[in-house]
Order: sequence, then C-alpha cells, then structure tokens
Amino acid sequence: MKGEVKEQLSSLTGVPTDEVCEVSGKTGEGVAALLEAIIARVPPPPGDDNNKFKALLFDAYFDSQRGVVLLVAVRDGVLKRGQRIFCSYSKRFYPVNDLGILYPNPRPLDGLRCGQIGFLTLGARDIRGFRVGETVWAEAPAKDDENFPGFRPAQPMVFAGIFPEAVGDCERLDSAIQRLLLTDASVDARRDISPVLGAGYRCGFLGLLHLDVFRQRLSTEHGVPVLATSPTVPYRLELQGGKVVVVEHAGDYPSHPALPPTRVEEPLVRGTIVLPREMVPSVQQLCLERRGEEEGVEALDNAGERMLIRVRLPLAEVITDFFDRLQAATHGFATFDYELCGYSEVDLVKVCIRLNGEIVDALSFFGIRDRATDTARRYLAKLAELIPQQQFDIALQAVVGGKVICKERIKALRKDVVAQKILSHGHSGDPTRKAKLLDRQKEGKKKLREVAKVQVPPEAFVAMVKL
Repeated sequence: MKGEVKEQLSSLTGVPTDEVCEVSGKTGEGVAALLEAIIARVPPPPGDDNNKFKALLFDAYFDSQRGVVLLVAVRDGVLKRGQRIFCSYSKRFYPVNDLGILYPNPRPLDGLRCGQIGFLTLGARDIRGFRVGETVWAEAPAKDDENFPGFRPAQPMVFAGIFPEAVGDCERLDSAIQRLLLTDASVDARRDISPVLGAGYRCGFLGLLHLDVFRQRLSTEHGVPVLATSPTVPYRLELQGGKVVVVEHAGDYPSHPALPPTRVEEPLVRGTIVLPREMVPSVQQLCLERRGEEEGVEALDNAGERMLIRVRLPLAEVITDFFDRLQAATHGFATFDYELCGYSEVDLVKVCIRLNGEIVDALSFFGIRDRATDTARRYLAKLAELIPQQQFDIALQAVVGGKVICKERIKALRKDVVAQKILSHGHSGDPTRKAKLLDRQKEGKKKLREVAKVQVPPEAFVAMVKL
C-alpha cells in the first residue's frame, strides 16, 4: 500500500520515489525523519547582512487597528524599526511603525536580518497599493539593483457583475465592496450601471472559487444579498486598424454596422483530471464536447485502476457547468485542477437579441460561430417562457452580424369575439360577419404592436444572466 501511494505521488509531482517521505499526521510516525530531510535537502537562505536591505513580499492583510501588515522574506541586509521602505510596485516610501518575526505568531523585534520571515506594520490604509511578489527595499534602488524576477500583478481571469437584489441596497453594497477591497487587493472592481438591474459593480476575479467566496462574504459579513451575473472571460480583439483591446462582456464587442475584429483570442487552461479507469471514455467525450484537446492519458498505479488525463480547454467552457458535468459523469469520483496556459484564436460572435425589432443590449451574449444557432435557440426558448403574454404578438429574434439566425414568437392574448356574438345572439351568424370581426381584431392588435413596447420583467433578466 505504501509503495502504491509513493508511486502515485511520484507520478503527480515528479519527485523520485526514494525521496518521498513516509509521514503520518495521526500517529506521528516519520515526523523526525521529515525534519531531518528538511534540514538536509532544503538549502539555507542566501544573503548577506552587509548588503542593502531587500525582501520579498509574499502576503499582506489589513488590520483595523494597525493598518496594512506586510509579510516578507528577507533576502539581504538589515531593517530597523523607524526606517522607511520602498515598494517596487507602487514606487512609494512607507515608514515602518513596527516589525518582527513569525514564531509562529507575530513576535516584535528591533530589527529583521537576512534569512528571516517577518512582518512589517506600515500604518497604510489601502492594501491595493501592494502586490504579492514585489520587492521591498530599505531605500530607493539604484539603477543596477534588480528586483526579484518573475513578478507580475495578478490578472483577473473571470468577470461577473455584482448587483444588489434590492434596488435600495445600492449604498450598502458600495460600502461593503469598499471594505472588502481593503482585505482583498486581487479583486478588480469598477462601477457599472445596468438598465435593468440598476447600479452595481463589474468585478474581476482570479477564478470561480474567488468569485463565490467574495459573493458569500458580501452576504454573511455585511448582510447584503447580491446577484452575480453569469461569469465571463476576457477576450483579446485585434481591430481593423491593428489596435488590440480586451473585452469582458458582450456589450463592449463591436456590433453591426461596425466592422468586426480581424482576430479574436480566448484564454486557455491546462487541466488535469484524476478518475477511475472505467470512466475515462465518458470524460473524454465531455472534454471533446467542450472543445478540449487531449494531451495525454497515463496510469497512476501499477494496476491501472486510477488514470490521469491531461487536457487543454477554453476557460470559457470551464467556468460554466464543466465541473458539475464532470462529477455527474464520474459519480463524484473525479478530481479536477487547472492552470492558465495562454491564448488561442477562436471564431467568436456577438449574439444580439431583438424584441419586436428593438435590440436589448442587456440580453446580448458571446457565442462560438458553429454553435451560435443552437445556443441562441435554447436562449430564445427560455426567454419566451419568462416574458408574459401581451395584447399583441412579440417577435423574439437572435441576430449575428445583422443576420437573423433563429426566432421565436409569443402569441398575443386573444379574446374570442366570435364566441361573444354567439352568446349574445344565440347563433353563429353569417360567415362573412365572423371574418369581419376577426379582421377588425387583427387590425387593432397590429396598431397596438406598432405603438406599444415590450415590458420585460426584472425576473426574466435575472434568470437569463444566470444561464
């Protein structure tokens, strides 16, 4: 049993089997050997106390009493309480009010030296001026001083609209989001106004879990129930003049009669799926349906009972119901993990929705050209169920590039004028009289359709943005 577990860990992580430590958190077996392995295999931190102070910022949080607290790993030099630090991301100086080490709880000291892991209290009130991975200096770096390599600010990859369920909660939502932004600098939030849902925010998150946690915190910590629209991903568009722009939702996509972009790219992810062997075909079919490209399948044990599938998928397919479909296909036995792996060209179109000839931007959405017709047909069928009948016919149309690709019709509420005549006179009357009554009714509804507007209830918009 231990040998099989070692082989699985070696296959997943790439660590040789003889270097995998056997440790039990329940019995304590192997803990001493683990500590010895850490001392033997993990090299001591490099650096020199005589060099200029240089540290790596690996975490930060906001304390209501002390302000922003930075957690740093010191690479070179010594920093004393009362000195100033320079942050490479914001290009600003901050005084150090307090510092110390994590032991494991914060323990104040007079100074930090190379090789130590510690905290810095700055008194700053806005955590958005700091980014994990940036370099912290004791003074402004010289031209030949180099920051730690590989740093780049976190890029949101999942976007969604956050709106209050009650229109009167706009101010409470604004206050709650501003407070949460103090503790979560990775959220990109900007104000947005929907013609249906009212005032809210358009937010960017690192992933689906990040979005769900943020929404739950708004509800539980601040008591503001919110509506999160269907998540979208950023697409890169190359316009006719060669300019490259990034769009996050269908409202920003160039629509007819504007010229379409010459090239559209969507983000990709490299996913790993661990599952039982007998469920591999159904999962492969699911990945194929979601425009996935299989990169390899390998066994995790000698018997081949557990398999590992590596696949490249569009992020737009993952953030919808991919995980739910995966769990349904494997009866909950599959595990799924993914990481971003660049962009790829895609044939993307904007599907506009017309109600009696008028385009409703709030209902527009993105679609793949080959699947746009099927997706729009399901979309209109659902919308036809949600919009109540009116005194006139309602024509629903899905339009791509000025061309109608599918349509639905909501029949008008109709009064049986012929039956009323039968009840009043006791007989059906002349057939030409019945035809005249029906033509008169039809003409009245035609005039009503020309002057009236379709009133889409808010509940319909809420249901559609969640699709």
